[in-house]
Amino acid sequence: MSTQSQNPLSRLASERLGELLKSGYLFASKMRRRAGVSSEAETPVDFPLLGRRTVLLRGKEGVEAFYDPELVERSGAMPEFVSGPLFGKGAVHGLDGTAHSVRKQTMADLAYEDEEVARFIPLIREEMQDLLAEWREGRGGNVYDDTAKAFGLAAFRWAGIPAERAEMVRRAEQMSRLLDTFGRFPTNPVAWFERRQLDSWAAGLIEGARDGSLAAPEGSTLARVAEMKDEHGQLLDARTAGIELQNLTRPTVAVSRFAAFAAVALAEHPEWRERIRAAAAEKGVLTEVPEAVAFAQEVRRVYPFVPMLPGLARKDATVQGCPVRKGDRLLIDILGTNTGAAGWEDADSFNPERFMGVENAEDIADFIPQGGAGVRTGHRCPGEKIAVSALSTAVAALSDEGVSISASPEDRTFSWTTILTRPSTGVRIGGRDAQAPQGRCPVAH
Repeated sequence: MSTQSQNPLSRLASERLGELLKSGYLFASKMRRRAGVSSEAETPVDFPLLGRRTVLLRGKEGVEAFYDPELVERSGAMPEFVSGPLFGKGAVHGLDGTAHSVRKQTMADLAYEDEEVARFIPLIREEMQDLLAEWREGRGGNVYDDTAKAFGLAAFRWAGIPAERAEMVRRAEQMSRLLDTFGRFPTNPVAWFERRQLDSWAAGLIEGARDGSLAAPEGSTLARVAEMKDEHGQLLDARTAGIELQNLTRPTVAVSRFAAFAAVALAEHPEWRERIRAAAAEKGVLTEVPEAVAFAQEVRRVYPFVPMLPGLARKDATVQGCPVRKGDRLLIDILGTNTGAAGWEDADSFNPERFMGVENAEDIADFIPQGGAGVRTGHRCPGEKIAVSALSTAVAALSDEGVSISASPEDRTFSWTTILTRPSTGVRIGGRDAQAPQGRCPVAH
């Protein structure tokens, strides 16, 4: 008798993993339909996955439960082939309790405070203004690759990394390739290679800042990360500190995926492109344009980025009427929460107006494109304000009358089954304004 026939639960768990890898962003909705749960309901569903009972959560109450540190821990929740190349071994993302709290407070001090965001804004304005000049002259390639470099340059300059511009571009390209290949076979070895290269580079920066062989500006992010300590007051080893330096810069590079989606959305909603263009012209700068910020937030709400995040139950509990047992895997459905009918009026419509006048979008419980709960109390990304600044600046630049966004179906096509997804061409861009036709974005499966 085969092992599979002897252990039907193990076989089912293996099938679910295969289904997750095959279905990508569609996995959560498939599991909900299979359980007979309405697409509008926020009822949890459970199934076996990777040898554990797994409970899929969604919506405001699901977010509250998933980010409750008394109920959920992160250590060991994410498979190593995903977490290793993406976050790095020993990173804040996999910590719990006091270790997480101490590290997260330091990370928030470095990236989340208003004065830190204020340091970033003129840098992203400068880099995007330079990129806009290239686009106007027809020297651009595609939105994804071009903004990855611009965002990376701004992030590395913000961090105080003393490197030549060509070196910073090369590291931004490496980070971008890592995001295109992690957690995926057979290209996953590429992600591991990029991770090892980047870890070595970042550890060297930390060591140079510590021994004085590198001119790290006083008070810079690099200098402060080099002094980062753990919960016992001990200096982090250079490798771990270097990983956290990347975790303060790489997420900004990752925003280029949203920038590509923003280009698609602008092509499909020319009325908003015109509105943003007029607002930016009136303000006289590309940064902090309210209409561009609202558009950026709606892009982050609607378009796929991270589909789900995992945790492990610390204790027995009941969540939204569903029993959870200690050791169960919990998954928060990020895309389903961001677009669920229970949390959003006319949820399926792309409508940036819903964010106009919103002072702090992080206060919206059903809005978790970069994690939920408080930045200092939960696992929400401390670089979210910087991410929105980068994306909204790109939105303003893409709305410029001297820029042509490709309207071809190929440029607006992306896969719902590939994680992380993005428009397949990166969205090609030219140097003269062309009115793009309206229409829904075609998707490839």
